[in-house]
Amino acid sequence: MLKKMEIGEHMSGEGGQQEIRQKIESTLNKLQELKARVAELKRRCEELRTMESQRLEKAALNVVRCDKCGHTLDPATAVVIRDANGEERRHYHQGCFKTLFK
Repeated sequence: MLKKMEIGEHMSGEGGQQEIRQKIESTLNKLQELKARVAELKRRCEELRTMESQRLEKAALNVVRCDKCGHTLDPATAVVIRDANGEERRHYHQGCFKTLFK
């Protein structure tokens, strides 16, 4: 940026105002370019936020919970009850499943 003394020195010389005007225009152009870059980065950031929230929602839908206690299940140890068509209907922890028949 120009200091007051620099502005006075430039204005006293020939074309001083022209040179200052060019510097100001150049600085304004750079400012506009930076504003455009910031706007683009904000847009991309918002897209990433949306994608991440969608990914988390999808992951949450794939989590299997015990129908008795509501805690998440480990698929390797879960007891799965299926209907006559083979579709999964109920999911239990092994311990929760045993308590159903006591």
